Amino acid sequence: MLYRLTEIDVFYTFHAMKNFRIIWKHEVRQADQIVKILLENKKVALNWKIILLPVFLYNVYHYRKDLRFTRKNFLFTKQLAFAAAKNIFQGKDQAWEFRRIEIQTKEVLNKEKKGFYTEKIRRKQLPEIELLIKHYQGLFESKNTKYTKIIKEKYQSKGNYLTFLSTLQKSEKDVIQAAITTMRKGTKKERREWFQKVSETTKKVRMAEAEQIYT
Repeated sequence: MLYRLTEIDVFYTFHAMKNFRIIWKHEVRQADQIVKILLENKKVALNWKIILLPVFLYNVYHYRKDLRFTRKNFLFTKQLAFAAAKNIFQGKDQAWEFRRIEIQTKEVLNKEKKGFYTEKIRRKQLPEIELLIKHYQGLFESKNTKYTKIIKEKYQSKGNYLTFLSTLQKSEKDVIQAAITTMRKGTKKERREWFQKVSETTKKVRMAEAEQIYT
C-alpha cells in the first residue's frame, strides 16, 4: 500500500512539474510576441547597411538588448506571481509568499537608480500579483497537459476567461497610470504614448489567443 501511494505521489509531482513548464513557457512565448510587436520599428532590416558590418552588428546588438530588457520588465510581475503560486501549490504558506514578494519588490526599489521603478508603481503591482497568483494556482490544479485545455478547464466558458482578462487589464492599467505619473524616464507624453501602445498590443494579442482557445 505504501509503495502504491509513493507511485501516485511521484506521478502527481511529475505532472505538476510538467504543468509548471507548460504554463511558464506560454507566458514567455506570449511576452516575446508582444515585445516584438512593440519594438517592430527598431528591428534591423537586411538592407545595404549589412555591407557596413560593424554598424549592422551594433544595431542588431541593441535591438536584441532592447528585446531582453522589455521582455524582462513585461514578465516581472508574472515571475513573482508564478514563483509564489508554485510554492503555495507545493505547500508553502500563502501569507509568507506574498510577504516575500513585498520584500523582494522593496529591495528592487531600493536598488533603483534610473527612475524606472517607483514606490507608487510597486504598490499598484501588488494587487496585480495577487490576482496572478490566484490565476496560476487554478491552472496548476488542471489534470490536462495542453495550455488551451488547461485554460478551458479553469475558465469553463469564453465569457469567464474574458472576465479574468478584463480584470487583469484593469489592474495593469493602474500600474501603467502610476508609471506615467511617477517614472523619470522620458517625458510624460512619451510615457503615455508608450504605455498606451503596450496596453493596446497586449489586449490585441490576448483577445486573438482567446478566440483561438474557445473556437
